[in-house]
Amino acid sequence: MTTFIVGSLLMLLAIGVPVGFGIMVTAAVSMWVSDIPLLTIPVQMFSGMNSFPLLAIPMFILMGELMSATSIAERLIQLAGALVGWLRGGLSQVNVLTSMFMAEMSGSGVADAAAVSKIFVPEMEKQGYPRAFAAAITASSATLGIIIPPSIPAVLYGVTTNTSIRDLFIAGIVPGLILGGGFMIANYIFARRGNYPVDSEFSVGKLGVTFKRAIVPLIIPILVIGGLVVGYFTPTEASAIGVFVAFVFGLAISRDLTLKKLYEVFVTTAKQASVVMMLVGGSAILGQVLANERIPQELAEGLGTLTDSPVIMILLINLLLIALGMILHATATIIIIVPILMPLAVQFGIDPVHFGIIVCLNLGIGQQ
Repeated sequence: MTTFIVGSLLMLLAIGVPVGFGIMVTAAVSMWVSDIPLLTIPVQMFSGMNSFPLLAIPMFILMGELMSATSIAERLIQLAGALVGWLRGGLSQVNVLTSMFMAEMSGSGVADAAAVSKIFVPEMEKQGYPRAFAAAITASSATLGIIIPPSIPAVLYGVTTNTSIRDLFIAGIVPGLILGGGFMIANYIFARRGNYPVDSEFSVGKLGVTFKRAIVPLIIPILVIGGLVVGYFTPTEASAIGVFVAFVFGLAISRDLTLKKLYEVFVTTAKQASVVMMLVGGSAILGQVLANERIPQELAEGLGTLTDSPVIMILLINLLLIALGMILHATATIIIIVPILMPLAVQFGIDPVHFGIIVCLNLGIGQQ
């Protein structure tokens, strides 16, 4: 049955079937072959999506879309330019810092890459950067969107494993900042070797002006994450507050959130959220099939016999997750694969929060 499930899913993905539909078709056919009542499909789908913490996902998507539709993104890009544009390879440095800012808006590596690439890759080419370098730095820094809070994969991981989403958000801050700093250092080295241009001269006055314009956009993630850290509200409540503040900013402060833009924001949010929730529901169905066939237990036992070293096990899991990230959407991988790997992590003494950051980061690397 394992071979049938994996083979069917890979075949559907290879011919271009969307991941969500591929998972659902594979699960439905597997149920039919295994004589599992097909009535289980809607029951499991509804059960998988019927979770209050999952409400944070469409809300964080809506918050990111509202911030992108207004001048928030533009103000953050200008601030990033004033902060690091004077360094060697200035535009590529601004690219990385903007990805860090965008991570606080979107919670998604794919959304981060899509937004940043449209802005920076063409401009970097105009300034003499190789297209491959521009694409590489954009894709690499977009992985920050998957661990810097608010992270949608972290929400899914928390719901799937009953791990505190608040703790996962807090745990993603320092690794995200370290990775961002590492990207900028590597950027600087490559920029010196390639003699890439400086984007602008450093100006205290320009920094002051751009910072003043970016105060409110910076307050939104600080309010959301800060409120979570001190325990004032849950991730779902934090996402709703972020949406409200972004809406008020666009309507009353920047005054560039028109009815047409608002309609487009809601449509885009509905499309993105429906894709995620379809993956959640489809993965819940496939997870039930796997559980009935005892496939997770067999795989966990097989992996557990490979080594007694926690370090080696982590390395093996890293490689597995990167490979899966190249094939499957992070949502599907977290819901289907993480319940298999979680007992192994506990067995080897790996903290669930630490393991969550490992999962999110490796899936982000594979996906990008």
